[in-house]
Amino acid sequence: MRKSLTAFAAALALGAAPTFTAPAFAQSSSGEVPKNGSCPTGFNQSGSNCVSDDKVALPKLGSCPTGFRASGRYCVGDSDDYAEVRDGSCPSGLKTSGRYCVR
Repeated sequence: MRKSLTAFAAALALGAAPTFTAPAFAQSSSGEVPKNGSCPTGFNQSGSNCVSDDKVALPKLGSCPTGFRASGRYCVGDSDDYAEVRDGSCPSGLKTSGRYCVR
């Protein structure tokens, strides 16, 4: 009886154990973005992504950040532009622009 109780407790503990997921990282502008509908202007489809050598993009969440322009479901900037989706306050060196942090 004690052996089956121990096995039950172990099974319960394993079933109730927390699961670990990869941490969420801020989405930042990049020359390669997951394809969501049509690729943005200046990008070409490559498998399930959209890629560009001289542009960066990130998902459009309302208005695009300063220096970026809307293209479908994306905000597109030049290769030297940088923005990331804001999650609370912007990190040091970046400033708030709507739902984004920009350099």
